[in-house]
Amino acid sequence: MEVKYRDYFSFESIRDKEGEIICYHVTMIGTIEEPVRVNEDRTIAFGKLTLHNLDRKIGTLLEITGSRTYYHENTYLEGVVNIIRFAAHKHHIEAVEEFMEGDRVLLEGRAYIRESKHEEVRPELTVSITGTFLLGKKRTVYRRQNLLPQE
Repeated sequence: MEVKYRDYFSFESIRDKEGEIICYHVTMIGTIEEPVRVNEDRTIAFGKLTLHNLDRKIGTLLEITGSRTYYHENTYLEGVVNIIRFAAHKHHIEAVEEFMEGDRVLLEGRAYIRESKHEEVRPELTVSITGTFLLGKKRTVYRRQNLLPQE
């Protein structure tokens, strides 16, 4: 059984008047990997977004920036899986705080590169959130195989 994902990833470069790239704007549709964490003083929230079968698009941005995603794997059942970490500040914290594991969301923001503590590991691409939209809550699947229809 092949699982179909309707995930989305795009990016565009933002340039200054001289034509130099100043940042990349990223738009992603995917699944929240785990509950979003908010720090104690409520100044920043962290989360992870899972994206399926978008390796070519994501890979292009990674090649340009010389970075990597938080997690990358090519699985037999799900295809290519990338997990991208994101951070939300100020009023965006309340929006992402409501996300639950398994929720389908649209996230957009600026890509930034987090340097690694280890020189041999490439820096990580993360996204600073500027916009969010909840597309759907996690669905509960009920197994009804043992039920008989009413007469």
